[in-house]
Amino acid sequence: MHDETRAPLRFGIAGAGAIARRFCRDVNGHARGAEVVAIAARDQGRADEFARDLGLPHAYGSYEALAASPEVEAVYVAVIHPEHAGLVRQMLLAGKHVLVEKPAVTRVADWDALVALAHARGLLLLEAMKVMCFPAMRALLQHLPLLPPPRELRAAFGSTQPRVGKLFDPALDGGAAWDVGVYPLWLHAALCHRLGLGCPAPEVTLTRAPGEVDLAASFTFDEPFRAELGASITEDLEREASLSGEGWRLVIEGKWWNPQHIRWQGGPAPVIWPADIYLPVEGGGMQHEADHFADCLRHRLLDSPWVPQAVTRQVLGWIEGGLAG
Repeated sequence: MHDETRAPLRFGIAGAGAIARRFCRDVNGHARGAEVVAIAARDQGRADEFARDLGLPHAYGSYEALAASPEVEAVYVAVIHPEHAGLVRQMLLAGKHVLVEKPAVTRVADWDALVALAHARGLLLLEAMKVMCFPAMRALLQHLPLLPPPRELRAAFGSTQPRVGKLFDPALDGGAAWDVGVYPLWLHAALCHRLGLGCPAPEVTLTRAPGEVDLAASFTFDEPFRAELGASITEDLEREASLSGEGWRLVIEGKWWNPQHIRWQGGPAPVIWPADIYLPVEGGGMQHEADHFADCLRHRLLDSPWVPQAVTRQVLGWIEGGLAG
């Protein structure tokens, strides 16, 4: 079991793409309780290049070698999402704790099986939903129950992407919902979870032609409060998000999925509310999910209070069901 009081949690990364590089830079540059010590790719040369560029002591030319490494306590899975389930299972069977990039998997049944395996082996498995680990988002969630109930949430994530590659490949579970729809759905689910509110499935509208991935997706909830959520891989969408209730409104400014400034609108803030929340982060902010993961292990948790496995399951179910419908 990792003991944060002795040394940082030692991560290895499975997958040597752009997201892996960002995670490594953020963690090794800014984390307090975690460090990346190893990289694994399917090609030894690619792993060596990554390790050389980012100053890592260990580079493995296969995921099997990473799973067997005594230098690694936890694995950050950063391959393309159709490969997540098999790789997470491999690492859990090898006794590694796993932080898996979003979407964790693309089938609820796979998530259920992996969570059961992790619990049976006393291992921590979490989805790397970094937005929930940012200090500003945690401050929002901590104070939210003090306000009157919310009535409306508006959030979207969309950008114009070149129409090539995995995002536009149905065989690789491409499309807006799996790529960026996960973020606003996670926000809605986390708010409901924090407030102890049940949340039925959304009405889902997809923009796609036969044989195409969904280029855009909208998710509408009427209960337990109104939520209008959007996702797109062909259009730039509004970057700010807002949450409002009777007599109050909060705006998550900038890129709301990297929350650092949450502004109070609509008159003086109540005494119970900290007015504007301004908690900037260094780098890309991925160090916060790594530190939270390490904190969970230090407290011997097999689930997270901020990134619960049940919320991952709920979001996966909404997307899987919406795409099938």
